[in-house]
Amino acid sequence: MHETQKLRCLIVGMGGISRQMHAVLKTKPWYECCGVVDVTDAGLAAGAEAAGLPESALFKDLSRALAELKPDAVLINTPSELHFAQAQLCLEAGCHPLVAKPVTNDFAQAVELVELAAAKGLNLCVGQQLRYNRHYTALAGYVQSGALGSVEAAWFMNSKPRPNVANLGKMLQPTLYENACHHFDAFLSVFAGREPEWISCDGFVPSWSKYAGPCMVNALIRFSGNLHLSYHGGFSSQAPMYEFRLEGSQGALKCRGLHMSNDTMDYEVAPALGQFAARRIDDTVPVCSPWLQFLDLWHDYLCGGVEPPFSGRNNLKTFAMLSAAIESVESGKPVMIAGNPKFKAAFLN
Repeated sequence: MHETQKLRCLIVGMGGISRQMHAVLKTKPWYECCGVVDVTDAGLAAGAEAAGLPESALFKDLSRALAELKPDAVLINTPSELHFAQAQLCLEAGCHPLVAKPVTNDFAQAVELVELAAAKGLNLCVGQQLRYNRHYTALAGYVQSGALGSVEAAWFMNSKPRPNVANLGKMLQPTLYENACHHFDAFLSVFAGREPEWISCDGFVPSWSKYAGPCMVNALIRFSGNLHLSYHGGFSSQAPMYEFRLEGSQGALKCRGLHMSNDTMDYEVAPALGQFAARRIDDTVPVCSPWLQFLDLWHDYLCGGVEPPFSGRNNLKTFAMLSAAIESVESGKPVMIAGNPKFKAAFLN
């Protein structure tokens, strides 16, 4: 499409994420919401109010909406077990799908969608917006500036109290699907060029938790370049915790805050064998919603621009990490990522 054309978008699933995206998109001159699909009357009503849509633009059936509206792109924010079938329908209808993470619940299905998009000449993308949070952008810039030298050790902790389990209560891997998926993508951004080699992952449920599946996860991830990352993420901590510590040949950096999606961060830097001191490393990074940069890059890609890291093809590496983590939790053994034939498609670039 040409960059001056209106991008007619269909929203599937009018929950909180769709409302966040729409709030940013409606400020763009190239965006038009042509319809909403939701299985609930409340979701359809919310979509009608948010986008000013008539009843004729509200649907409970995706196939019918695609046939009647013929949108250019479809924003899919539904439970992950629905993503494969819904994205497949959109691609077959000639639309560009932007699918919430994870793109599917199965790596082979993700590869199938990537291949179908390529065959149709369409752009499949995944909603991995949190790598554009201000602190991840700042951390990536600081690491890539060489200020820490060769980063070879990292410790990451991000868990929070989430006693209202909602739709995650009966999920087999709630933390990995809902939380770690963003974390792993952020690691690939901060440590650009480092390949994830293997992961050893353990998941558990604290006695006070209401989750059925592992809502707390500990892991060791090894990346190329001798980088070892100790990971903790979850939804059943007794108080919020967020810390990301990196150590390199020239010094160390600490980032502390409340959560990955809250950009109120404190930073400390120490030279090699020296003491930590407070330092602002994000002063040059604008304060804005991560969706703003994400959606601008998405639109640019649809108009023939650079393929972003969240394209379906590029996102396979994040999904390989997620799939290997799940396999490791279930088997109790480390799982290879790079070099594993199962994830070959993620490392073809």
